[in-house]
Amino acid sequence: MNIKEGGKPAGFDALAYAGCIREYNPDVVVFQEMDNFTTRNGKKDLLTELAAELGMFPYFGKAFTYATGDFGNAILSKYPFYNARTISSRPAGANEMRACSWIDILLPGKRKVRVGVTHLDVASDEQVRISMLATINTQMLTDNSLPTLLAGDFNATPDSETLNYARFRWQDIGDGTGNTISSTNPTKRIDYVMGYPKSWVRKSYQVVCFPHLSDHCFIVADVEHP
Repeated sequence: MNIKEGGKPAGFDALAYAGCIREYNPDVVVFQEMDNFTTRNGKKDLLTELAAELGMFPYFGKAFTYATGDFGNAILSKYPFYNARTISSRPAGANEMRACSWIDILLPGKRKVRVGVTHLDVASDEQVRISMLATINTQMLTDNSLPTLLAGDFNATPDSETLNYARFRWQDIGDGTGNTISSTNPTKRIDYVMGYPKSWVRKSYQVVCFPHLSDHCFIVADVEHP
């Protein structure tokens, strides 16, 4: 869920986002553009409010300091996680620092999965996003034996160099599905759920739009790994 400027469309109201999330009852939710104690959101800890409302485990990954607080990615998990990490990078030509955050989740039956979130730069130069993806691949996949998901706003369309590069290592689980921006008139697909290794099964994949919550549509995916 890219919640646009820390949740500004919904007035930084945790209940508004919680209501949307509760409707789909997900195991994991990932966020981009999450504010944490900024003056913009009234010094709120929106993620902790969401976690309390939904009964989920939160993780915030800082990309950079903003408005006397922090700005970045976030994850909510229905199940406990035993490892969490955030990496950040600002490749040459990037507009600002970008981050990738992930957690390793302990599922029922003692199965484990790694779930990550990123928000790639909006720069016109594809190499900026490719450079960040290369860093993500190195840091997130090296010596990683867990089935892994990476979701987020890639700021790139399916026919772009960025996505061509991403597909060398990742499975585009939503391949062939609908556009994700804008939420009032979706004309481009730039939000993705990626899987590693390339053996994920897509059971269902919906693009749902809530203009009062974001300028992006949200992805609701039911996936499993053999």
